[in-house]
Amino acid sequence: MKSMQQQPRISSIDAVRALALLGILLVHSHDHFNIYFRSLPEGALDTITDWIYKNLLLAKAFLVFSFLFGLSFALQMNRAAARGVDFRLRFCWRLILLAGFGIFHSFFYCGDILLIFAVTGFVPVLAWKVRTRYIAIVAALCFFQPLALYNYVVGQPEVLYDWYVDVCRAIGMPGAPASATASFVEMGVWNVTCGVVHSFLYMVYTYRVWALLGFFLIGIVAGRLRLFETKPRRLLIIGACGAGAYVVALCFFYLWAEPHGMQTVGRMWVNETFVFMVVPLLAWVLMRPSVQWLSSALQPIGRCTLTCYIMQSVVMLWIICGYGLAWGPYLSTSSYMGMGAVLYLLQLGFCHLWLRNFKYGPFEGIWRRLTRIGMQQ
Repeated sequence: MKSMQQQPRISSIDAVRALALLGILLVHSHDHFNIYFRSLPEGALDTITDWIYKNLLLAKAFLVFSFLFGLSFALQMNRAAARGVDFRLRFCWRLILLAGFGIFHSFFYCGDILLIFAVTGFVPVLAWKVRTRYIAIVAALCFFQPLALYNYVVGQPEVLYDWYVDVCRAIGMPGAPASATASFVEMGVWNVTCGVVHSFLYMVYTYRVWALLGFFLIGIVAGRLRLFETKPRRLLIIGACGAGAYVVALCFFYLWAEPHGMQTVGRMWVNETFVFMVVPLLAWVLMRPSVQWLSSALQPIGRCTLTCYIMQSVVMLWIICGYGLAWGPYLSTSSYMGMGAVLYLLQLGFCHLWLRNFKYGPFEGIWRRLTRIGMQQ
């Protein structure tokens, strides 16, 4: 196989990825990294952080990452094709390696997304040879959430949740060990077994898996059209259209979906249109010459996303759980999010220092080296 030459990165995409990582960290912090304590109240501050969590971050940051995953796949395939290389088999090996990182991460955090991305990431590989317009049509169907709509129409909006409960009972799924007293190994073993099963079932019964696949596919479309490489004005137009769709989705949610028990579909449409609004507008802003300083400041952490994502869980859960500092029960939700923000700033500084001496982040470098096994150097 031909050697893979280094290609220039798109700084605006790295910066958007860095902001998405911040959003995911704040969501996990708000949720106590799935270690559910009754938080200490902080009044107005908790009200503010809860609003930010519900309206700007919850599910949305994860969907941004899904889009960027599909976009990154398309960019890698495009660059490989320009050299006459079919990268699909190598990308499958890359997904297997990502699953390994996901299992490692799951030992610390039971809400890992890497393993889910690794499994569902084979869909873009299978779709790569399909024409762009057909990929866009399938993505649109995923965004429309036809299964959720069908279950609502037939009067069974909770059927998948009931299925989830039945599956857990059928396999005798044990509850999580008490985080205040469980050892590191006890927590880790539950996470990589029961926790992983819970994560996959959760993606199904909340219908998020369809939105994830939709954004994988629409990321391919964006990569093929080179939306983030040329003509930034197109991003502004797409973002404006996304903003209009977001307003329509909000109106539908509050005026129809919520009063008629259709919250799941309405909420997913709100989240999806939010991503269509925010990602192009953020990328357009970060491409502006006057904002290059911000893009340059964020780019390093966007290049070390895998490392930072895993280490966020390692650090925060050591602070929360009994095998570490055991601070979990003594913090408010806003305190959790504040700690997450501080950790993000520390990681940002680390990434700047690290990339002065190395081309890739620690886990990114391992991933790349393992991906290149058998390739000419």
